[in-house]
Amino acid sequence: MISMLKGQVAQHTGTQAVVMVAGVGYLVNVPLGTRFDAESNEVVLHTMLIVRQDALDLYGFVDQRQREIFALLLNVSGIGPKTAMNIVSSVEPNRFLDEVASENVAYLTGLPGIGSKGAQRIVLELKERIARQYKTRAKVSTSDMTGDAVAALVTLGYSDAQARKAVGKVKADSVEDLVRKALKELL
Repeated sequence: MISMLKGQVAQHTGTQAVVMVAGVGYLVNVPLGTRFDAESNEVVLHTMLIVRQDALDLYGFVDQRQREIFALLLNVSGIGPKTAMNIVSSVEPNRFLDEVASENVAYLTGLPGIGSKGAQRIVLELKERIARQYKTRAKVSTSDMTGDAVAALVTLGYSDAQARKAVGKVKADSVEDLVRKALKELL
Protein backbone atom coordinates (compact mmCIF):
# COMPACT_ATOMS: atom_id res chain seq x y z
CA MET A 1 0.00 0.00 0.00
CA ILE A 2 1.28 3.45 -0.87
CA SER A 3 0.20 5.50 2.14
CA MET A 4 1.98 8.80 1.54
CA LEU A 5 3.96 10.59 -1.13
CA LYS A 6 6.36 13.47 -0.61
CA GLY A 7 7.81 15.04 -3.69
CA GLN A 8 7.65 17.72 -6.35
CA VAL A 9 4.52 18.42 -8.38
CA ALA A 10 5.63 18.04 -12.00
CA GLN A 11 2.18 18.55 -13.56
CA HIS A 12 -1.24 19.40 -12.25
CA THR A 13 -4.61 19.41 -13.95
CA GLY A 14 -7.97 19.78 -12.25
CA THR A 15 -8.25 16.29 -10.81
CA GLN A 16 -4.82 14.75 -11.41
CA ALA A 17 -1.25 15.53 -10.45
CA VAL A 18 2.07 13.94 -11.32
CA VAL A 19 4.24 13.83 -8.22
CA MET A 20 7.95 13.17 -8.71
CA VAL A 21 9.43 11.08 -5.91
CA ALA A 22 13.06 9.96 -6.26
CA GLY A 23 12.91 10.20 -10.05
CA VAL A 24 9.59 8.33 -10.40
CA GLY A 25 6.44 10.19 -11.47
CA TYR A 26 3.28 9.00 -9.74
CA LEU A 27 -0.04 9.87 -11.37
CA VAL A 28 -2.34 10.73 -8.48
CA ASN A 29 -6.06 11.48 -8.61
CA VAL A 30 -6.69 14.48 -6.35
CA PRO A 31 -9.88 16.27 -5.26
CA LEU A 32 -11.03 19.03 -7.56
CA GLY A 33 -9.72 22.35 -6.31
CA THR A 34 -6.60 20.97 -4.65
CA ARG A 35 -4.01 23.74 -4.42
CA PHE A 36 -0.29 23.14 -4.40
CA ASP A 37 2.39 25.59 -3.26
CA ALA A 38 3.42 27.38 -6.45
CA GLU A 39 6.90 28.36 -5.20
CA SER A 40 8.31 25.09 -3.89
CA ASN A 41 6.05 22.67 -5.79
CA GLU A 42 6.75 20.24 -2.94
CA VAL A 43 3.74 18.36 -1.67
CA VAL A 44 2.87 15.72 0.88
CA LEU A 45 -0.12 13.64 -0.15
CA HIS A 46 -1.95 11.11 2.02
CA THR A 47 -2.72 8.41 -0.50
CA MET A 48 -4.84 5.34 -1.06
CA LEU A 49 -4.11 2.78 -3.75
CA ILE A 50 -7.19 1.19 -5.30
CA VAL A 51 -6.43 -2.11 -7.00
CA ARG A 52 -8.86 -3.29 -9.65
CA GLN A 53 -8.62 -6.12 -12.11
CA ASP A 54 -7.68 -3.77 -14.94
CA ALA A 55 -6.01 -0.84 -13.15
CA LEU A 56 -4.04 0.48 -10.21
CA ASP A 57 -5.37 3.92 -9.26
CA LEU A 58 -3.69 6.17 -6.73
CA TYR A 59 -5.81 8.76 -4.91
CA GLY A 60 -4.11 11.52 -2.94
CA PHE A 61 -5.25 14.13 -0.43
CA VAL A 62 -3.46 17.11 1.06
CA ASP A 63 -5.64 16.77 4.18
CA GLN A 64 -5.58 13.47 6.12
CA ARG A 65 -9.27 13.93 7.06
CA GLN A 66 -10.21 13.96 3.35
CA ARG A 67 -8.46 10.62 2.94
CA GLU A 68 -10.35 9.21 5.92
CA ILE A 69 -13.70 10.32 4.49
CA PHE A 70 -12.76 8.87 1.11
CA ALA A 71 -12.00 5.51 2.79
CA LEU A 72 -15.28 5.63 4.74
CA LEU A 73 -17.27 6.32 1.58
CA LEU A 74 -15.69 3.37 -0.21
CA ASN A 75 -17.26 1.12 2.45
CA VAL A 76 -20.77 2.23 1.45
CA SER A 77 -22.39 -0.13 -1.04
CA GLY A 78 -22.90 1.53 -4.40
CA ILE A 79 -20.20 4.16 -3.95
CA GLY A 80 -17.02 3.71 -5.92
CA PRO A 81 -13.80 5.73 -6.03
CA LYS A 82 -15.02 8.29 -8.58
CA THR A 83 -18.20 9.10 -6.64
CA ALA A 84 -16.27 9.18 -3.36
CA MET A 85 -13.73 11.57 -4.89
CA ASN A 86 -16.52 13.83 -6.19
CA ILE A 87 -18.01 13.95 -2.70
CA VAL A 88 -14.66 14.68 -1.04
CA SER A 89 -14.08 17.43 -3.60
CA SER A 90 -17.32 19.17 -2.68
CA VAL A 91 -17.46 18.96 1.13
CA GLU A 92 -15.72 20.42 4.13
CA PRO A 93 -14.62 17.26 6.00
CA ASN A 94 -15.82 18.11 9.52
CA ARG A 95 -19.18 19.34 8.28
CA PHE A 96 -19.65 16.14 6.29
CA LEU A 97 -19.03 14.07 9.43
CA ASP A 98 -21.48 16.19 11.44
CA GLU A 99 -24.17 15.99 8.77
CA VAL A 100 -23.92 12.19 8.53
CA ALA A 101 -24.02 11.87 12.32
CA SER A 102 -27.08 14.17 12.34
CA GLU A 103 -28.75 12.05 9.64
CA ASN A 104 -29.14 15.11 7.40
CA VAL A 105 -30.33 13.34 4.26
CA ALA A 106 -31.19 16.66 2.59
CA TYR A 107 -27.55 17.79 2.83
CA LEU A 108 -26.31 14.46 1.50
CA THR A 109 -28.67 14.42 -1.49
CA GLY A 110 -27.13 17.75 -2.53
CA LEU A 111 -23.77 16.05 -3.01
CA PRO A 112 -22.70 15.06 -6.55
CA GLY A 113 -23.81 11.57 -7.53
CA ILE A 114 -25.92 11.00 -4.41
CA GLY A 115 -29.65 10.52 -4.59
CA SER A 116 -32.16 9.87 -1.84
CA LYS A 117 -31.38 6.15 -1.57
CA GLY A 118 -27.63 6.79 -1.63
CA ALA A 119 -27.95 9.39 1.13
CA GLN A 120 -29.96 6.98 3.27
CA ARG A 121 -27.35 4.26 2.67
CA ILE A 122 -24.54 6.62 3.72
CA VAL A 123 -26.36 7.45 6.95
CA LEU A 124 -27.25 3.83 7.64
CA GLU A 125 -23.78 2.46 6.95
CA LEU A 126 -21.61 5.28 8.34
CA LYS A 127 -23.47 6.99 11.18
CA GLU A 128 -22.39 4.65 13.96
CA ARG A 129 -18.84 4.34 12.65
CA ILE A 130 -18.45 8.12 12.41
CA ALA A 131 -19.93 8.67 15.87
CA ARG A 132 -17.58 6.06 17.34
CA GLN A 133 -14.43 6.97 15.39
CA TYR A 134 -14.71 10.76 15.48
CA LYS A 135 -16.67 11.26 18.70
CA THR A 136 -19.23 13.22 16.70
CA ARG A 137 -22.65 13.65 18.22
CA ALA A 138 -25.79 14.13 16.23
CA LYS A 139 -27.08 17.65 16.63
CA VAL A 140 -30.12 17.86 18.85
CA SER A 141 -32.51 20.71 18.25
CA THR A 142 -32.99 23.22 21.05
CA SER A 143 -36.68 22.44 21.37
CA ASP A 144 -35.93 18.71 21.73
CA MET A 145 -33.31 19.46 24.38
CA THR A 146 -35.70 21.75 26.25
CA GLY A 147 -38.49 19.17 26.21
CA ASP A 148 -36.17 16.40 27.36
CA ALA A 149 -34.74 18.56 30.15
CA VAL A 150 -38.22 19.56 31.36
CA ALA A 151 -39.32 15.90 31.32
CA ALA A 152 -36.24 14.94 33.35
CA LEU A 153 -36.94 17.62 35.94
CA VAL A 154 -40.61 16.61 36.20
CA THR A 155 -39.45 13.04 36.78
CA LEU A 156 -37.29 14.34 39.62
CA GLY A 157 -40.41 15.78 41.29
CA TYR A 158 -40.56 19.38 40.10
CA SER A 159 -43.76 20.80 38.62
CA ASP A 160 -43.97 21.39 34.89
CA ALA A 161 -44.08 25.16 35.43
CA GLN A 162 -41.02 25.13 37.72
CA ALA A 163 -39.09 22.96 35.29
CA ARG A 164 -39.93 25.14 32.26
CA LYS A 165 -39.00 28.31 34.12
CA ALA A 166 -35.64 26.91 35.27
CA VAL A 167 -34.79 25.47 31.84
CA GLY A 168 -35.73 28.77 30.19
CA LYS A 169 -33.16 30.63 32.30
CA VAL A 170 -30.13 28.56 31.25
CA LYS A 171 -28.28 27.68 28.06
CA ALA A 172 -26.37 24.46 27.37
CA ASP A 173 -25.10 22.24 24.54
CA SER A 174 -26.56 18.98 25.81
CA VAL A 175 -29.62 17.78 27.72
CA GLU A 176 -27.41 16.67 30.60
CA ASP A 177 -25.84 20.12 30.97
CA LEU A 178 -29.25 21.75 30.63
CA VAL A 179 -30.68 19.62 33.45
CA ARG A 180 -27.61 20.21 35.63
CA LYS A 181 -27.78 24.00 35.19
CA ALA A 182 -31.57 24.06 35.65
CA LEU A 183 -31.21 22.11 38.91
CA LYS A 184 -28.81 24.79 40.15
CA GLU A 185 -31.48 27.39 39.36
CA LEU A 186 -34.08 25.42 41.27
CA LEU A 187 -31.92 24.98 44.37
